[in-house]
Amino acid sequence: MKTKLSIAFTILFMTSSCVTKSSNDNSENENGLVAFENGDLMTAISVDPMGNEFQYPTGDAAITSQVKVWKPGFQSPWHYHPYTGVAYVLQGELTVNFDTEASLEGNAVEKTVNATQTFKAGDKAFLGVSNTWHYSENLGNEDLIFMVTWLGEKGESIAVLE
Repeated sequence: MKTKLSIAFTILFMTSSCVTKSSNDNSENENGLVAFENGDLMTAISVDPMGNEFQYPTGDAAITSQVKVWKPGFQSPWHYHPYTGVAYVLQGELTVNFDTEASLEGNAVEKTVNATQTFKAGDKAFLGVSNTWHYSENLGNEDLIFMVTWLGEKGESIAVLE
């Protein structure tokens, strides 16, 4: 219970201290940055974009928070995450290509894209899909900047590469 409360508090702190892009004002400030305002990035979400129910880790909780900056044309290798994470796109568009049918057993399984989702700057935050093979890419013509905080377990990897 203490672990679950710690995770919930951390998510609450992170989301309450972040900002969302203003839907009413897409103007840029004097530094060329998009204007932002206070707001919720995610509220009471319990399923990921593929409809899977969120599950807390069963071991000792460990949170890993990352910021990623991907140049146009970048593509990750096929991989999956054993845990879910809270993700938010700050700039650009993140395209995620899933193989929802490939077994997680054995990395040599041939994979085929059978679902694709795109997340854009200013959209609400979303739960990263766990235990599903996928690769992500920046198909846009500007740098993609996004942050993700993984809700994992101590001593365990947050990603399994092909």
